[in-house]
Amino acid sequence: MRKLPVIRSVSEVFSGVTRHYFELLGVAAFPILATLVVIMLSGFLLWDTDLARWYMTLASQPTGGEPPLPPSDPGAWMLVFVSVVLIGLLFAACAVRWHRFVLLGERPGAGGAPLAIWRGEDGRYVITILKLSLVMAFAMIPVMAGSAIAGYISNGGEGTGFGALGAILFLGIFLLLMLLFVRISIALPDAALGGRGSVRATFSRTEGNSWRLLGYNFLVQLVLMVISLVYSLLLMLVIAALFSDRTGTGATLTSVLLNIPMYLYSSMVGVTMLSVAYREIVGLPGGHEGEATAAEPSPGL
Repeated sequence: MRKLPVIRSVSEVFSGVTRHYFELLGVAAFPILATLVVIMLSGFLLWDTDLARWYMTLASQPTGGEPPLPPSDPGAWMLVFVSVVLIGLLFAACAVRWHRFVLLGERPGAGGAPLAIWRGEDGRYVITILKLSLVMAFAMIPVMAGSAIAGYISNGGEGTGFGALGAILFLGIFLLLMLLFVRISIALPDAALGGRGSVRATFSRTEGNSWRLLGYNFLVQLVLMVISLVYSLLLMLVIAALFSDRTGTGATLTSVLLNIPMYLYSSMVGVTMLSVAYREIVGLPGGHEGEATAAEPSPGL
């Protein structure tokens, strides 16, 4: 049974993504560019709609104010839905390329790797995401029901809230669900490498690493939160220096554009986090354990 080295892996994730940021952009250039095209095209089509005006009003509203009701515009909402789906599919394509670059050193267009916006592993990756979502959705049903029943009993049959007992039960079982999720999420890099992305097989192969994976995820998210906070503060200073009205259209668009690099960095960290965990716990097919690139191979491999 292989154990995840938590601290070393956290360091590996951030050092790898930081040093190989532009290489990661390069290997996923096609789907990233396609994503930008989708965003710009949908933004252009939505620019003069009630939905866009509602969003700008919402963005410029002072904190604590009553938010305006969203407009009833089926066409605009359908365009938003289609755009979100397309962006989600393209993100899956980016994630597959990042997984394969981190774990196999694969660069699209080199060594026989396909140079394409979409490839077979991308579809398997999307299916695996849907499987994970269904597992967690079904797992939440008994959690919510059990917590509500416990709250009903503890309240003497009165009230509809969870109550203290229900809240404790909810938090306890929610923690168990998180332990489940961090284990089965390792199915994603498996799918990216051409595997089946089996939730059951992944759960079995990560046995003995539940708490390590939970701590690993927590530490990565904590460090990422600090980095995002510092970036946001710097971004606020830049916007304040460039625009007198920080709630205007120009300031909002500039903020969106300058947030893209941070969004990509966060996405790379999330994908690399799963890749490193997969390599350390499961190992790689075909004896490629020493070929990781964005996250350098562990000294023990």
